[in-house]
Amino acid sequence: MKTMRVAAAFAAVMLMVSIQGCSVFNWGSAPKETESAPAAKTDDVFREGEALLESGKYDEARKAYSKVRETDPEKTYEPLVMVRLGDSYYEEGRYAEAEVEYRRFLDLHPRNKAAPYTKYQLGMCGFKQMGTPDRDPGFALSAMKEFQELLDLYPGSPYEEEAKEKLRVAKGKVADNEFNVGMYYYKRGSYPAAIKRFKGMIEKYPGSKNEPEALYCMADSYISLGEFGYAKDTLTMLFTEHPNHEMAAKAKDKLSPEIPEDK
Repeated sequence: MKTMRVAAAFAAVMLMVSIQGCSVFNWGSAPKETESAPAAKTDDVFREGEALLESGKYDEARKAYSKVRETDPEKTYEPLVMVRLGDSYYEEGRYAEAEVEYRRFLDLHPRNKAAPYTKYQLGMCGFKQMGTPDRDPGFALSAMKEFQELLDLYPGSPYEEEAKEKLRVAKGKVADNEFNVGMYYYKRGSYPAAIKRFKGMIEKYPGSKNEPEALYCMADSYISLGEFGYAKDTLTMLFTEHPNHEMAAKAKDKLSPEIPEDK
């Protein structure tokens, strides 16, 4: 069964068939008699590339797409070839090369009908490489950037809901990384550094799964530094935002008594 991504790819192809105001393809039928011989040949070569891509023969597909350029002096197919070259690298798991093709397409054709699809694919290139929370968050940050730009630049696109969900997951990955770094400093008694990480995580990625524990550890860090006012504010946030969480109950038992009463 085709994935949403593969189905979207072919939808993007169908959207692009009217590039430069002329119908490039007549799917499922022979070329029209009015088509020139070079155009018909280009159509055939492109179809060959599509078949090879669908069957997973990525290198051969790229060779076919390159031939399209040789038989298409007017460069009518050029935008579509960029996208499909990117798709071939993406399907092969060669995300860096896929990004090059997708970005080249968007740089030259930001208003093309396939631009939202291509932007979504750029986000997926980062998303596929996010890995575990302890890895460098660079890929997750890249995915966040691309998905957010897709939502901002192309509102109402067919990829909007998927982008929102992927954006949520990517934010969670970055928040997890910030939390892990904060815990590293917290466990070693580097409380200012821990507070900075926890605070940044909470402000940038509110509602993340580790927020209650981050608030608890941040409050404890403030207490260790003798900054009781900040500790009290942090605990208030914990009790208000997560009243039924186990960290709130733990904070009431272990941290609240450590804060001196206001005089």
